[in-house]
Amino acid sequence: MSLQFFYFDSAESLPTYPLDSKDLKPLNSRYDAQISVFGSKLQKKMRDANIFVVGSGALGCEFLKNLALMGVSCGLKGKLTITDDDIIEKSNLSRQFLFRDWNIGQAKSTVAAAAASAINSSLHINALQNRACPETEHVFHDKFWEGLDVIINALDNVNARMYMDMRCLYFQKPLLESGTLGPKCNTQMVIPHLTENYGASRDPPEKQAPMCTVHSFPHNIDHCLTWARSEFEGLLEKTPNEVNSFISNPAQYAAAMRKAGDAQARELLERVCECLDKERCDGFEDCIAWARLKYDLLSLYTHLLVDPIINFFIVSLSILAT
Repeated sequence: MSLQFFYFDSAESLPTYPLDSKDLKPLNSRYDAQISVFGSKLQKKMRDANIFVVGSGALGCEFLKNLALMGVSCGLKGKLTITDDDIIEKSNLSRQFLFRDWNIGQAKSTVAAAAASAINSSLHINALQNRACPETEHVFHDKFWEGLDVIINALDNVNARMYMDMRCLYFQKPLLESGTLGPKCNTQMVIPHLTENYGASRDPPEKQAPMCTVHSFPHNIDHCLTWARSEFEGLLEKTPNEVNSFISNPAQYAAAMRKAGDAQARELLERVCECLDKERCDGFEDCIAWARLKYDLLSLYTHLLVDPIINFFIVSLSILAT
């Protein structure tokens, strides 16, 4: 039977206290690499740890995989509880790697727990489908919290983070807080009597809306204007510049595309091909016809989605164009 191993590169995690050489001897187990760095005593503490993971989305899948490979909660006294009230959707499959297409419609926590158990069969994991909130304190009661060693947040909203931070603060439990937003991510380790808690600080407001939010989940006027500006620049500035670069020096442009990444080069070349072939304009009337087709396409998009905010997108694009 083949085993999976976990390799972790983090100099700041190295012990600051002296370790007994006997404690670092290999035990002929899948955790020998960790034992050689942290010692068998710490490995035993991880095996017997009682962990609470809240959320089993993209971050939750990553945490579960790492915990299983590290041998956390794999001892006789260890227990890992994961909870998430969400179900798996098709859009989750691109980033939540413990799920497969045949899992669509199933509970995230149940499927993630089964996948983690497949990584390490010794993992003692319990999957729940409850949201961590005041309404579920009969499930996550005082006795449950008092028995925990570490809480790991894998949440996607501030309200839930604030609630978990409040509970950890009340029961004096260490909390690993984390979050992602597009290509950005953050982690915060909250340790009682040593660090400030999550609710004690606030991140500065975003100066610019993330493009993934703008294109997929716009929900305010700033997002609409940003979307319209992005469309305007793409249609009337970036693409013409690419075409002019190609026409002025095809050989140099081709060499630059070969050096660029595959995805980036393909996107730019598709723009140039569309502009010179499919959407070629030979005169002013062709330009008017091209603009009209673009407008009709956006109008059709509006009717298909039946979403009032898309109408604002088109108005915003018109405002920027004038």
